[in-house]
Amino acid sequence: MRRRISVFIIVASIATLTSVFAADPAELGVKGPFEIGFTSFILTDTSRPGDGGPYPNRPIPVYVWYPVDPQDVSSSTPLAEYPLDPLYDPYGLGVSTSADWEAYGLDRAYQEPVPSQEGPFPVLVFSPGWGAAAWFHTSVGTRLASHGFVVAVVYHFGDQMWAWEPPYDHIALASWNRPRDVSFVLTDILNRNQTPGDLFDGLLMPDKIAASGWSLGGYAAMVLAAGDDLVCDIFYEPGWEWAGPVPDGLCYPTPPDPRIQAIVPLDGSNQVLWFTELARVAIPAMGMGEEWSYLALDPPWASWQARQHAAFSGHPAYRVDVFNTNHQSFSDLCEGYQVLGDLGILSPDDVAYVLALLCDGMTPSGEVHRLVTQYTLAFLKTNLLGESGYQSMLTPGYALRREPLIEFFVTERRNPHSIGDDWPDDFIYFMHQPGHETSHAAMNSQESLPVVRAGFPLR
Repeated sequence: MRRRISVFIIVASIATLTSVFAADPAELGVKGPFEIGFTSFILTDTSRPGDGGPYPNRPIPVYVWYPVDPQDVSSSTPLAEYPLDPLYDPYGLGVSTSADWEAYGLDRAYQEPVPSQEGPFPVLVFSPGWGAAAWFHTSVGTRLASHGFVVAVVYHFGDQMWAWEPPYDHIALASWNRPRDVSFVLTDILNRNQTPGDLFDGLLMPDKIAASGWSLGGYAAMVLAAGDDLVCDIFYEPGWEWAGPVPDGLCYPTPPDPRIQAIVPLDGSNQVLWFTELARVAIPAMGMGEEWSYLALDPPWASWQARQHAAFSGHPAYRVDVFNTNHQSFSDLCEGYQVLGDLGILSPDDVAYVLALLCDGMTPSGEVHRLVTQYTLAFLKTNLLGESGYQSMLTPGYALRREPLIEFFVTERRNPHSIGDDWPDDFIYFMHQPGHETSHAAMNSQESLPVVRAGFPLR
């Protein structure tokens, strides 16, 4: 696909260069200048087994959001259609449309309009949490695409999002497959980027690629940066007995993917990696997740987010804690269950139960989405694209002045690399950002903040 070059684009580029130092980080907290396109497809990795039935080899569904020029959409452009069950769908669930999600504050997307001619664009590959659908991260896909990113979210076969899918894979097998799925998808879309006439032809920057993920997907992002020396080993440790016997064939390493240049784990499962493995994350990294006081309601978890931050050896490495959040706050679960209720897939009682358990009383989901995407954009624009206009946001002072729900950390209290423990004592970490109001607040009670974890025990 041949890219248009116009006087308008040249003038706009000059304007961008002259204004980059005056960029307002707040502009990243709202929908960006692009409209949003969406497409989905299923890849097949013939090197790995599938279900032995309709998928003899491993299927990899992919949901992709991408930038679109505003003049290329109109009132007649069809809205994006998100397959609810991309693999089986025995009951004809079909799709949810963008309108279903817009009702809960997410950005509008369209079904396969022509991509923006102002590309190529940087890429974010994203791995959901264990058992989560790709549409659990529509907020990330749409918002980042509106600001000029191509976002590819993977659904991992074996996660059993729906009861009729094959049973959950063992956590070790899920950990084995996750980063491999993401790398496989990245290879495919980069090949399509060089295929004349393809929807992705010339759309992607092959040298500007970041990885993100939620929960076990955050583990995948870290592994794509650092590798995993022996995928099976951690699951033989005390505390993992609940997972059952480790399947054969997993006691091998997962190599890093050198194409990944930055990572943004969201409440990422760093406990699946040893501290020494986390220390090999030598590219820019920003972990976002629950804050210390909420995690401390279940004391062994208090340093969960701080541990990975202390270990990361790349520069910069940031820890961003979001006040009054639980694990599910970093997905679109609260919106997703309401959409399923609106479509008649879940009963009103089921929806009410989930909302009461996981969403009510927490920082509103829409506000968490704003913070996650705003900080992700500031981090990637600064450290993946080299833009300098958003660095002011990536500081503790910005959080103190302008984001009362954020605590921002550049370093931890002590240098952890002189300590040999795999899970160092809490004294090496900052519990709270100095000067932040949360550091002076009373810890919330168990009754007011129910503890809901990722399902993984500490070791």
